[in-house]
Amino acid sequence: MAFSKVYTYVPNIIGYFRVIFAILAFKYSHDEYIKFFVFYAISALLDMADGHAARLLNQCSQFGALLDMITDRCSTIALMVVLSHFYKDYENYFIALITLDIVSHFARLCATLQSGSKSHKAVKENHIKIMKIYYGNKYFLAFMCFGNEGFFLFSYLYHFYANASVYYILWGFFFPICAFKQIINAIQFFQAVDDIVSLDDQQKLKK
Repeated sequence: MAFSKVYTYVPNIIGYFRVIFAILAFKYSHDEYIKFFVFYAISALLDMADGHAARLLNQCSQFGALLDMITDRCSTIALMVVLSHFYKDYENYFIALITLDIVSHFARLCATLQSGSKSHKAVKENHIKIMKIYYGNKYFLAFMCFGNEGFFLFSYLYHFYANASVYYILWGFFFPICAFKQIINAIQFFQAVDDIVSLDDQQKLKK
């Protein structure tokens, strides 16, 4: 099998560094919180860089999209698992959020693939307006992902450094964004289910 140049695309190389920084972060997650915070934050910030690089250099690829999605989901879910250990009283909430994250994105991926779309960010005319805004406006998408990650990252920081500044940033700024992101995840799941059922109906009509 010939070695593909896709593996060496600049955005994909950035993606590899995201994975490395995420692994380094979780190596220190339970004992060296500053190292974890820095490494995880770098990995999250690189998430914004790879997309810009892909568009700027015309190096968008299906492999890059897959790498990006896997890194996003694994990093966020792993962080929630860590938080569930730190905040035992809220363990069930984290389990619910992890479940919502997985089923929402998996259903979305299945729906887009079955419809023949090349990207999980593709939207249709019949989609709920918030989904069109979420995936249609890259700045809004970036802001929502930033707020979502920020809430979990600052929840982690608060476990080790429980002062007023962290508390107000966590609950006053990041929490409303994160809460709205969970609503979008739920809408995304039901929209994906509706898309899949619509495809079933169309296939039955063809028979």
